Order: sequence, then C-alpha cells, then structure tokens
Amino acid sequence: MNARGSERTVRALQIGFIALLLACSAQLAYWMIDEYRYTETVRDSRRAAYEDQARSSAALLRAGVPWATIAAAHPTIAPDSAGVPRVSAAVLAQLDADRFHRLNRYTWEGTFFLVVLIAAMGVVYAALREEHALRRQQEDFLAAASHELKSPLASLRLSAETIALRDPAPPRRAELVQRLLSDLGRLDQMIENVLDASRLSRGVAPRSREQVDLAALVAQVADELRPLADDCGVTVTLAVEEGLVVKADLEGVRTIARNLIHNGIKSTRASAGTVTVRAAQNTEGVSLYVDDTGIGFTESDSRGLFQRFQRIEANGHERLPGTGLGLYLVRRCAELDGAAVAAASDGPGRGARFTVRWPPPQTSLGY
Repeated sequence: MNARGSERTVRALQIGFIALLLACSAQLAYWMIDEYRYTETVRDSRRAAYEDQARSSAALLRAGVPWATIAAAHPTIAPDSAGVPRVSAAVLAQLDADRFHRLNRYTWEGTFFLVVLIAAMGVVYAALREEHALRRQQEDFLAAASHELKSPLASLRLSAETIALRDPAPPRRAELVQRLLSDLGRLDQMIENVLDASRLSRGVAPRSREQVDLAALVAQVADELRPLADDCGVTVTLAVEEGLVVKADLEGVRTIARNLIHNGIKSTRASAGTVTVRAAQNTEGVSLYVDDTGIGFTESDSRGLFQRFQRIEANGHERLPGTGLGLYLVRRCAELDGAAVAAASDGPGRGARFTVRWPPPQTSLGY
C-alpha cells in the first residue's frame, strides 16, 4: 500500500471511530432517558400496588376485621384522620426518595461516560485537524522546497552557460560569478536547514557547550550571506561589540545567526532595506538582536512564527520564499542552549525585531 492509500485508510479509521463514538453517545443518551422512564414506571406500579392494599384494608375493616390484624398484614397502610385506610405518607415519600436516588446514580454514571465519550471525540477531532494542518504545511513545504531548488538551479545553469558559451567580458563575468555564489548560498542554506530540522526533530544532533565569540561568529555568517544580500539589494549592518561570549553549542549559535540574518534579508529584499545585527550583555545574559526594515508581521502571525513550515504572507496573499524551517531551527537551537527567543513588529510593512537571549553561563543548560 502506498503512502496516499495508507493515509486514506488511517483517515477512514479515524472517521469510523468518531462515528462509533457518536453512536455510543446516542445509545448512552437513550439509556439515560429509558432509565428515567423505568424508575417512574417502577414507582407508579409500586404505588398502585400499595393503593390496592389500601382498598383491601378498607374492605376488611368494613367486614369487621380488627385494625391490628389489618395493620399486621399491610404495614404500608395507615388510617387517615377520618379512619379511612390510606397508603402511609412515609411510604409514599420513600418511593419518591428511592426513585430520586436511583435517578441520581444513573445521572452521575451516564454523565461520566458521556463526558468520556465527548472527550474522546474531541481528542480524535483535534488529531484530525492537526493532521490536516500538518499535511497542508508539508505540502506547502514540498512546493516551496521545489521552487527554492528550481529557481537557483535555473539561475546557476543560465550563468554557467553564459560563461561557457559567450565568454563575457571581465565585469560581466564577475557579475555572473557573484550570481553563482549567491545561488549556491541559497541552495546551501536550504539543504542545511532541512538536514538540521531532521536531526533536531529526531534528537540526534550532536551538541557540546563551549565559549562562543559572538562577534566573530556573526561577522563570519554575515560574510557568507553577503552575496545573497548584495543580490537582493539589502544592506547588512553589524554592531556587535567585541568580547561578547556565550556558552553554547557553536553550530547551534551559527544556525541561529545564519537563519535570523537570512530571514531579515528575505523579509527586506522587496524594499532593498537594511538588516541590523546588534548584541548586548546585562545581568540576564547576552542578547542578540536582528532588526530589519522589511515586511513585518501581524500579531496573529507572531504566534506561529517559530513553528515548522510556517511562512508569513508578504503582501496579504503571497508567502515569503523559503521552506518555513529557518525560524523553527532558531527556536529549537535556542531551547537546547537554554536561551529564549522573541519576535516583535509594529505591523505589516514596519519591519521586525528578533531577539535571542542566552542566560549567564552558570544558569545555562548542560548536556
């Protein structure tokens, strides 16, 4: 059975399970209603039997049978104020009390099982919705990844063919080489993100804490992304003080810096704006700030920014290019180092700020 057939089978089983739960809920509701009617029938039948005894007692009393003999035979009967045999008020109250206690027990039992069934349906329904959302995200990821692969590959091929077949002048050759480097950087970024996401999701990414020179690492990452920034007309400005050190996994910090700067370039490319990288240290630790003058985001977008496969819309309907893994990797790498991530924006078109704060070394997580 192929993957598509397996998904359909699982979906059919899930829907069938919900249908079964609905049927059980309906049966439980019917049982509760039936028990209500049954207790009423039992009470009324017992009351009718006691009233028959009262009529028999009245007949015996008229026949001259002593009341003591009648009372011994029918203890549920007592004379009223006029001396007429009636069903005892205590007996009638006990009938109502018995029915109430029985109904109360059935109600609690039925309500408990009904809540369990409704909760089970809620869990299955939530699982179905989550599965549907994940499937859509995966489909979007595959479409985005295919596009991200095809675009630089087509550009690489065009540049390579131009260099090979036309032997352009040195200025033009340098421009084409720059484009080649930019496209290779895009491919490398995407492949690294996919591999990192796979390793982190499986928990097999090797990690080791060490003293990381933040200024040197950010400068190195910015140099690697410089061709992409130049190709997009984006200016990357660094303002990281020398001597800032974080105790964390080197490759994790590199992944964080690379994806935050890369995200800023993507968000700013349409306006040819600026990405500014800063860092500061205080008693709470070392913070890395990446500000851009790009598309920004809404408050609703901010809730899913660091989830897998999430890509915000650039102009109300078109999503940003990319696989939707970059900011997810930022969050996961930061979490593994005991760091906190945050994102803020004044709204669409007003830029954004991404912050990663590493705790002081003595409070960082160990490995």
